[in-house]
Amino acid sequence: MKIFQRLMQLKPECVYEGLGKTTEIVSYLNSNSDLTWYGWQGLVGMPLGSVAVSTRADSWASLTESQAALLADENYMAMVSSATQMMAAPAQDHIMSPIAGSANMPAEPMDILFSNIAKAPYSKIPQAMDWSQRFCDMANGLAGTPTAGLMTSHGEGGATFALLMYYESIAQYEERQPPEVFTIEALNSLQLEADSLFDAANNLQSIARRIA
Repeated sequence: MKIFQRLMQLKPECVYEGLGKTTEIVSYLNSNSDLTWYGWQGLVGMPLGSVAVSTRADSWASLTESQAALLADENYMAMVSSATQMMAAPAQDHIMSPIAGSANMPAEPMDILFSNIAKAPYSKIPQAMDWSQRFCDMANGLAGTPTAGLMTSHGEGGATFALLMYYESIAQYEERQPPEVFTIEALNSLQLEADSLFDAANNLQSIARRIA
C-alpha cells in the first residue's frame, strides 16, 4: 500500500475560498476516480492556509494509472487550474509506505489527524522502522489512539518518517494529550531513543482537520 498526500499553501486572500475549492475537488475525485480521496485543513504547526488532499493506493503504479486518467479529464483539469490560481507556492507531493501501526486502525481517516514528521540518516532506517512500531504500540496502549508509522526515502536530508495519530475530535485530542503525558516513563524512554535516531532540527508536529 502507498499513502499519497499533496500539500498546498493558499494565498492569504484565498484561504476561505480555497477551503471550499478543496472540498469541491475531493468530491469530484471521489465521483470520477477509482480511489477514495480525503481533504484536510492545517490547524496548527503549519502556515495559515495549508490544505491537503490524500488517498490510499495498492501501489505507486496503480496510483499513477488513476492520475493519468484524471489528466485526461477536461473538467478535472479546469478545476485544478482554478485552484492553482489560489496557491501561494507550488504544491508538494509525498508518497509514503506504511511501516508500522496499531491493530485498531480505522477503515478511513478520523476527523482530527496529529502528525509528527522527522528525518533520519539512511544508515538508521532499520532502527527507525523498529522504533516506529514500538511507538505505535506504546501510544495505542495508553488510550487506544489509532497510530500509524509511514516512511519514504525520497526528499532531502535523509529518510522521512511520519507518525500519524487519529482522534474523533479536538476535545478527544485534548483529553488524551495533557502536559502530564510527557511524564510517562514509556514515552520518555522512546523519546530519548528517538534523539539518537532522528534529526531534532528537522522535526515537525502539526494537527489537521478533515474537511472532506
